[in-house]
Amino acid sequence: MPFDVLNKGKLSALKDATEAVANFGMEKAQEVLAEINLLLELLQSAGYGVGSLDFELSLPPKVTIKLKTGPAVNEEKLSAIVRDHADKKVVTTIVSSMIQANRLRSSVTVETLELDEVQIELTTAPKITLQWKSKEKERAAA
Repeated sequence: MPFDVLNKGKLSALKDATEAVANFGMEKAQEVLAEINLLLELLQSAGYGVGSLDFELSLPPKVTIKLKTGPAVNEEKLSAIVRDHADKKVVTTIVSSMIQANRLRSSVTVETLELDEVQIELTTAPKITLQWKSKEKERAAA
């Protein structure tokens, strides 16, 4: 068989595989975004403010959410969300982690610091980062 015929067959197979992966990636992205929309609505109902949402289209998709915290965060509502949405893996994983993070809020007892935001990174293994800021910077800006 001529070399060109073999290469064309391989290129066609590679193109088909690439399209299949792209289609699978888009389906996964749409599934993740549907759960993220629900998650954000639920977190807002529990007292969090949404600061930003970044979505990176990859396999798996990477989502970064920055939440503003305040005294209105309601742990009972968070527990109810986990209970009521047990079939939504992304929602229950993140909200369960937010319950733990909420309990850690008071662990930093330096008087000049306050919890500024919570950053959630959804990749293969979700990661939640609590970020404190100086209270003086806020007072100086006001």
